[in-house]
Amino acid sequence: MTHGTVRQLAARFGLPGAYLGTTFANGATMIAVMVTVAGNAGTGWAVSAVLFCQAVPQIALATLAAPLVDRIDPRKIVLISSAAQALIVLGAATHPAVSVLVSMVLLKSIASALDAPALLLLAERVKQKDSDSEARSFARMDTARLIGSLLGPLTGGLIVQSLGVAWVLVMDAGVLLVLATLTMLTPSRRPAAEATPQSWWTRVKAAPQLLLTQATPRVAILGLVASIVFTSFYSVAEVLYGLKTLNLPPLGYAVLGQCFIVGRIAGSRLGAHVTGQRAQPWLFMSTLSMGVGLLLPGIVVSPYVAGFGFAVAGFSNAVQVASIRIIVVGSVPENVKGRALSTMGSVNQSAGLIGTTAAAPVLGAVGPAMTLLVAGGGTLVTALLAAVARMRLSKNDAAPTEERPDDASAVPADTDA
Repeated sequence: MTHGTVRQLAARFGLPGAYLGTTFANGATMIAVMVTVAGNAGTGWAVSAVLFCQAVPQIALATLAAPLVDRIDPRKIVLISSAAQALIVLGAATHPAVSVLVSMVLLKSIASALDAPALLLLAERVKQKDSDSEARSFARMDTARLIGSLLGPLTGGLIVQSLGVAWVLVMDAGVLLVLATLTMLTPSRRPAAEATPQSWWTRVKAAPQLLLTQATPRVAILGLVASIVFTSFYSVAEVLYGLKTLNLPPLGYAVLGQCFIVGRIAGSRLGAHVTGQRAQPWLFMSTLSMGVGLLLPGIVVSPYVAGFGFAVAGFSNAVQVASIRIIVVGSVPENVKGRALSTMGSVNQSAGLIGTTAAAPVLGAVGPAMTLLVAGGGTLVTALLAAVARMRLSKNDAAPTEERPDDASAVPADTDA
């Protein structure tokens, strides 16, 4: 087997393996930290601090440092990040007190802020080395990430219960080193040089400006924000719906909770077939079906209906994300794709925080079943409003050039990924 063949295989299968490993280890570490912190601190502040320390750097730092993804070889970003995270978690493993674990989550989140866009950019570039499409490359990464997210918390819970949190952190460090090795086996590619020098703030603004000034990606991203907000309503209501409304035992709730993830894993395979022409209609249909999936358990209180509805919602969510990603990547030039992917990640995290914050008072006021109705109804409204916006864009595109609104001419033609 030649050196080039090894690199091609590493590019195709090593990157998804690396993504699976890092999400697996991160999920295991987070569940171990949450269990340990909740048990030792005895108050809710520490759990809130963990969630805050994990989310905020991913939003702020990923946005401000996004130009690095397009200026530095993404392999180097992952290598440096993995090495830094390994040192951080090994340091915490030597003295896993509550304050140390909270600080570890903060530092780990800072170090890993650019991992996701860097890995996705590597996956997007792999398709230029073989016959893969962008959608297939992204689908492999999504499937790997979801499997890691599914298995990681379970494994972390088992290890922390039997051996302790320090062993989970040691496992995390080992996986991070494997991640760095697999990533460095992928083909290198020097980032394109800029035609004219730009300030850092100009580079930070480049991707959001391109996406928000073009009508097609703007509609898609605003729809994504609304969908994530309402999906967060589901995430907050799910535990009380399973345990209180359905009166399920803990094992039954655990099974119910995985229906959404299993649906996402299945949906990511369909997402591999998204193209530029399919992206917009598939985005509409998946958002519509996601709303229906969230509505069903609110209308019919049954564990079987809930499991089916959550699986449908998860399946639809995976197709929705795949469609939006193709729209976003197809709307920006090559030298901005890394920042565009980072922008999507920041939008995801920000909308999730907004949705989680807004869901708490709704859940307290109307209960779990009605909160699911709000989540499903809001998602349906989002789909319909986005469809109306796209119809208006289509009419503007069909109008004579002199009669079109100014931003209609800025909408790029969709291209096959």
